[in-house]
Amino acid sequence: MASPYDIKKKKEDIYLPRTVELANSLFNAFIQKNSLLGLKLAIVLSGAKKTIKFDNENRVIFEIENLLKIIKTTRKELSTQLKKVTNVAFTYVNSEGGVGHTHPIHSYEYIRNNKFLVLEVSSRAKELFIALGKGNYSFSKANADNLMNLKHKHSLRMQLLLEHINSFSKYVAKRKRYTLEELNGFFGTKYTRYIDLKRKILDPAKKEIDSTSSLTFNFQMLEEKSKTGRPKISEVVFEIKENNN
Repeated sequence: MASPYDIKKKKEDIYLPRTVELANSLFNAFIQKNSLLGLKLAIVLSGAKKTIKFDNENRVIFEIENLLKIIKTTRKELSTQLKKVTNVAFTYVNSEGGVGHTHPIHSYEYIRNNKFLVLEVSSRAKELFIALGKGNYSFSKANADNLMNLKHKHSLRMQLLLEHINSFSKYVAKRKRYTLEELNGFFGTKYTRYIDLKRKILDPAKKEIDSTSSLTFNFQMLEEKSKTGRPKISEVVFEIKENNN
């Protein structure tokens, strides 16, 4: 296979389909390190696998202006955040049950007067990018534009939750209940009160999603009587709807 440094005079633009798939382990690795750029690059590497080619050293080349349009960011943001992207690591379990540790995107290089960007990925991450559904990896599907438009990690997690609930059968209500413990696990938080989760996670995420996404949600705090007889929040119900704003 040719090296990505062998650039054709006319290089085809990368195409990202409307619906993309991403391994949950990769999603969590970038979100936990608050690397939104890394997450968006991972979405491109996974979602555009039909239009990108890796060489035999697991490198892939991007025309920078094309890439910036896809991930909806600036050249300055790309330059300042790339080093952080290469520091993100994730743990995996191989087919023999052994535990491994790797950096999904472990190096980058600008070439040809900074018009092109070369990313080098680990062999294990490459499996997750190009072979989703063929191994024992769990993955999520989402609308690419909805994800790329978001700028905060909790909004991105919330968007994936919305996409999951929206994927339910058309004969099932697009609604789901979660406890505080379940929501803490999903968002990677440790809140002890529902009101704090609402104020710091749900309200800001809804505000951003309402302004950018084609899919949004309403939520309601359900109450039950406590031992003292006073009402106590027991669950949060999320209802998914199309965003017509």
